Amino acid sequence: MRERNLFTFCLFLVFAAILWYGHAMNTVRERTLSIEIQYAGIPDNVAFTGSLPAEFRFTVRDQGKRLQKYHESTFIPIEIDLSQQLNTKEGHLHIAADQVKSKIADQLQGTAKIQNIQPDIIETDFYTQHSKSVAVKIEGDISAATQYYFTQPPVTIPSKVKIFGKKEQLDSITAVSTEVLSATDIRDSISINVGLMPVSGIRFATDSVTVKAQTRQFTEKRLTLNIPTKGVPAGERMRIFPSTAEVTVHIPVEYFNEVNENNITIFCKYPQKQQRSLPVELKYDSKHIIKARVTPAEVEYIIEKL
Repeated sequence: MRERNLFTFCLFLVFAAILWYGHAMNTVRERTLSIEIQYAGIPDNVAFTGSLPAEFRFTVRDQGKRLQKYHESTFIPIEIDLSQQLNTKEGHLHIAADQVKSKIADQLQGTAKIQNIQPDIIETDFYTQHSKSVAVKIEGDISAATQYYFTQPPVTIPSKVKIFGKKEQLDSITAVSTEVLSATDIRDSISINVGLMPVSGIRFATDSVTVKAQTRQFTEKRLTLNIPTKGVPAGERMRIFPSTAEVTVHIPVEYFNEVNENNITIFCKYPQKQQRSLPVELKYDSKHIIKARVTPAEVEYIIEKL
């Protein structure tokens, strides 16, 4: 008996909820909704003393079932063109919400009535800023993987950005920096979108740049060469110890066989003053050599009279 009463109560509760829901869906009610604002026609060099609202919030009166659909749907943003109001060096921007009310109403059912819109007025002062283009510096760690090298230093696209602000502040700025970037162990090309570090009182034409870099694999090649001497006066002979040195070059893997002894020159110059050792100088003429080093970097010597 108790279970039957409980079942009857639950059934009645469900039935009552259905009746309430149906009544609510057909009853005229109010609901507050929002719609995004998109601004157009703002010149890059125009700044506002106040902030522009990002959305309108408006109250709609309609049947509950229609209000439910509005809540579940996505409204098309309201675009406001400011080009006509911002065609002077400075001034006051004033837009009444009634000017865009019809654009909001176009996205509602004919039975809907807009009760109010907030903000009801968009207004702020505006002025023209000074501008200049400055270089972009990459901040952070960008490094190639072991046995790889950058074909050229990492760059930003664009390499310069336009900034806006007061003239005296712009005069003190020569470059802006990216946010701290960490890109290590690079084995191929990278293209990373990274933001710019904000500067108080300064506005950027773009808030981010693209950092690009490309690496290539290299290998080492070791060559043992005799060390000739240069500039020895007549009647003298200069002996060096050791008389040979090992040259290590870094070259792209695909050009390993194109670099040999004919591309590299090492030598020691006759000393212009008394010194204990001589540097071993190194030159190379192959465009495929990334870098080179000589071992030992210095040698001892003696000078003999002939």
